[in-house]
Amino acid sequence: MKSPPRNHSYRQLELGPGEPHIERYELVGEDADGTWTGPGDTLARLIHITDFQLADLASPSRVEFLQRLTGQPAWRRMLPAYRPQEFMLTQAIEAVVRTVRRESGKAGVDFVVTTGDNTDSAQENEVAAYLTLMNGGDVDPGLDNGGLAETVTCSGDPAYWNPEPAAADIWKQEHGYPSYPGAVAAAARKFTGVGLGTPWLTCFGNHDCLVQGRARSRSGYDDFLTGNRKPVALPAEPYTGADALDDYCEDPLWVSQGPTMYIEASPARRMVSKKEYIEHHFRSTGAPEGHGFTAENLSSGTAYYAYDDVPGLRVISLDTTNPAGHVDGCVNEQQYRWLEDRLQEVHSEYLADDGTAERSGNDDRLVMICSHHGMSTMTNDTPQPDGERLYLAADVERLLHRYPNVVLWLSGHTHVNRITPRPDARGGGFWEVSTSSVAEWPVQLRTVHFTVVENAGVRIRTTMIDSAVPVTPTGGTDLGDLAALHREAAANDAGSVGGLDAEGEPEDRNVDLLVPLPASTLLGLSGLVRSADVSLGTNQ
Repeated sequence: MKSPPRNHSYRQLELGPGEPHIERYELVGEDADGTWTGPGDTLARLIHITDFQLADLASPSRVEFLQRLTGQPAWRRMLPAYRPQEFMLTQAIEAVVRTVRRESGKAGVDFVVTTGDNTDSAQENEVAAYLTLMNGGDVDPGLDNGGLAETVTCSGDPAYWNPEPAAADIWKQEHGYPSYPGAVAAAARKFTGVGLGTPWLTCFGNHDCLVQGRARSRSGYDDFLTGNRKPVALPAEPYTGADALDDYCEDPLWVSQGPTMYIEASPARRMVSKKEYIEHHFRSTGAPEGHGFTAENLSSGTAYYAYDDVPGLRVISLDTTNPAGHVDGCVNEQQYRWLEDRLQEVHSEYLADDGTAERSGNDDRLVMICSHHGMSTMTNDTPQPDGERLYLAADVERLLHRYPNVVLWLSGHTHVNRITPRPDARGGGFWEVSTSSVAEWPVQLRTVHFTVVENAGVRIRTTMIDSAVPVTPTGGTDLGDLAALHREAAANDAGSVGGLDAEGEPEDRNVDLLVPLPASTLLGLSGLVRSADVSLGTNQ
């Protein structure tokens, strides 16, 4: 899907041609072209989706009113606080799930991975809704918010887009957003979700453990969260601080002391702990049990794991959240040591910390890292209460470069399609692939296809797939039309995390990523590959 040139205030989408795959040689050198000819043999196929931020829109934790402060430097890191299309997010997620199910059936996908921020504010009702959408079942988008009547969309406040023709708001007047009769009522209708129908794994994101993805929950916060008052404006006293996010992380209630509106109280709005979040995944349906989380995670409350169900591939899912607060990521000491152990287990040769070569009797596997935060946002050194050391991007990259079978790191968080080479000075390295958000433009998923090329290494083909809904809404109010309206509105939200160019450049979308591998690794993988009989996806 592409947007036409911006010669008018409101962008409507049009169908464009599929893009060819671009070969990227940064890790192997342009002169290696002849080495990489031929189709290769398939090792694994998967689909990457990320950043649903599925929200209870009537929740007292929501601070949509902060969007009015756009442009004020002290509030920059608290935004966005509102997305005009968010009342149709449930339908958009379901449409993506159905698209994944279709693609999985065509291409024989081994698994799906979602890299975190599955919920908006780690509420129990949000976790339950996200798991229902992933696994299938009865979905009630209007639950706990009076059929959307208790949300800002229906508040009559002109700061928020209401597509009903009788409503007047700044989104229509200043940004060209359309009227669309019946959309709000239709968005609250129940429907039956089909579920992915494919094994799927999850990662843990900052929105899955922190208030609005930013702050630790404080004593008494659940009482506020499950109560019957929703803040609609800041306190009257002007804010005089330098950075509202810093103060919010100290006390997320301070912005919520102003005027409120009545909502129906709900105990299902309480925040879940990390361990409870994991328990919910074990109680849910679908495969595999726990969706990547293990019995050790259940016991310890940790949210990082290794997944080995695809021969020749180890998936290592990291928990990059900082429980002390703020939005960006890190890895603590315990997890860093665990990561090093898991890497050693799948390498016959690697480098010790001092750079000397080490050999082991272990079998080689390719390694794919998955996490919510990627290298560009592994910058959060907010101190832990127990003083535990934190490892940031440079530390983790240095560790990974000691293990040559690490070829790919999948992440989300930035809400942008971006592919970055992470070369090792000694040769080789890995690719970092970040995929855009389902909550915002361009509402896409990414297929990933690993093929092993004889005497060379691995080719990783990534292909962007648009959500399979009408290019533009037809005027109807079925699920596909609402998902199409969600995507079109998202394409016009300049204040989103990813922005209007979140689709990235061509080299961030349909690409063949080439990674050299040691001869010992190629030999170990030779008996595990399967025929490359199916090509995984072409974009629409």
